[in-house]
Formats: sequence, structure tokens, C-alpha cells
Amino acid sequence: MLPVYNAKAFIAESIQSILDQTEPDFELLIVDDCSTDGSIEIIDSFKDPRIIFHKKKRNSGYTESLNWAIDQAKGEYIARMDADDVSLPNRFEKQLKFLMFNPDISICGTDAFVRGGNLIFNYPQTPKAIFTNLLMGNSLIHPSIFGRSEIFKKFKYDRSKEPAEDYDLFTRLVIENKRLANIPEKLLIYRLHSEQTSEVRKIKQIQSAKRSMLQLFKYFNYDQDLYPDSLVSNAIWPERVFLRPELIQAIKWYASLNSLKKNLDIDHSYLNFVLKRKRYNLLKFCLKHGNSRDYGYNFYVWAQLFRLSPKMFVKGLLN
Repeated sequence: MLPVYNAKAFIAESIQSILDQTEPDFELLIVDDCSTDGSIEIIDSFKDPRIIFHKKKRNSGYTESLNWAIDQAKGEYIARMDADDVSLPNRFEKQLKFLMFNPDISICGTDAFVRGGNLIFNYPQTPKAIFTNLLMGNSLIHPSIFGRSEIFKKFKYDRSKEPAEDYDLFTRLVIENKRLANIPEKLLIYRLHSEQTSEVRKIKQIQSAKRSMLQLFKYFNYDQDLYPDSLVSNAIWPERVFLRPELIQAIKWYASLNSLKKNLDIDHSYLNFVLKRKRYNLLKFCLKHGNSRDYGYNFYVWAQLFRLSPKMFVKGLLN
């Protein structure tokens, strides 16, 4: 499924990369969200019978385009693609084989070459590691995913989570014990360019992803009365400085997760790293943006202690 909105500069290459796949048995669902730049004329110039082109009557957003395509899809599998990216010729073939040989996997992604920047994804490959990595952020390249139609049709995308609808989908899937994987091979060319995400959408994306991340952390089944959403949300993705009592409570919350993690079927060694890193980022944020009034002691001493040993800093804070 290929959503399009004003992608004149890239859409022809994107479509052709799908039509050139070594796995030829597919339908290409293209959904245009009322483009005004000539994208429609380029799409219409392709005459391949595998193309199903839907022109929306009103501009209603990316997520609605994806869900329309999911509803229309007739195949056993669904692949994602963006209008500014390029799929390598054997992408579908390799992902199809992977899912056929791994019936427990719901969706698989791939690695990608990056055009227009120095971004390196380096996402984990196994389901347990991906679950754990989702506690920090996205863990599959959205336009690279290839999955079972029944999964997409059951869960779909949540329009209210756009433009972090992909991260929301992945977190909901793992909470429902669906297994995700990544093929450690670059089968997509991922394009970076200035028109992708505005600053306003970036802020909205962060807020949406933060809500989804909070739901994923609730999978630990911690005491939500003792550790309310307002505290946990800022502990996992800090946007305001905690006063000392709140910071102590947040540190205790992180400690409580260590006793609860044994009940989870995830990568425990990697989880230890993730929790320590997120706690470190919280402490760093508070010290960077706080001041001596926030912590009741000489702020310079606190900051120096944190730089020397975050572990000693935590002990000192709790004492």
C-alpha cells in the first residue's frame, strides 16, 4: 500500500521500484490524498494492471489512506511503501520467504540505505529485542514493513496517533503478544528531505509517541496509584524538571520495574541497559534544566556528582 500526497519529485521512481519486484504476484494499492503538484498525472501514466489507484475526494490524512488500502487488500500479506522511497528488486521476495519460514512472526521490517543524510537505523532483529527497544522509540522502518493481512485488518492504524501512527501500531501489537522482526539486510532506500516533517508535526509526533510509550510501560503492571501517569510519562520522556520529591519517586518507579521484569518474556539483559539509559536521561535532563532551588542543596555539587558517578548521585538523592 502506497499513500501519496504531493510527491511529484519521487513518485515515479517509487512506483517503478515496486513494479520491478522479483516477486510479481501483488496488487499495488496507491491512495492519493488530493495532491496538487502533478503527482496524479504521473501515477496515471503507469498502465500496469496490478495498479489499483484510488483518488480521495477530500484531503483526510495519511492514516486514513493506509486504512482504506488495508480494507481493500485481497492478498494474504500487506507491504508498506512511501512515495519518496525506493524498494530494492528482491525486497518482497525476501520478506515473503521470511514470513513463510517464520509463521510466528506477524510483521517484519528491513534495514535501509539512506539517501540525503547520515541516518543509521541499526534496529534490533529479534522479537524480544524489538519489544525492549520499543521502550526507547521506534524499532522498525515503517515503509519497509511486510506483514500478514489478518494482523493489519484486525489492528489497523489509529488516526488519532498520526504522525506517530506506526509506533502506536507496533506498541499495540507487542502488548497483544504479536511478534515483530527485522531482516538484517538493506532492502529499501529511505529518502531524507526537507519537506518530510514540519516542526509542528514533530511536536505532535512526540506527544503521540509518548502516549503510546506510556501504554507499553504499563505492560510491566506496576502500581499505577503509587506511580500516576503524570509522573511516569515525564520519567520516560522528560519535558519538565522534576522537583526533588518527584525525582526520588521517579527513581523508585524505575527500581520497581527491575522487580517486575522477571514476569516478562523479553530480552532481560537488554532491558537492564534500556532502563538504565532512560533513567540516566531523566537525571541528565533535570540537572541540565533545573537549578539549586529545585534540589535543596548546592546545585554545582549535585551536577558534579552526577558527572562523576550517576550511581552515586542516585544514592545521594535517595538518602
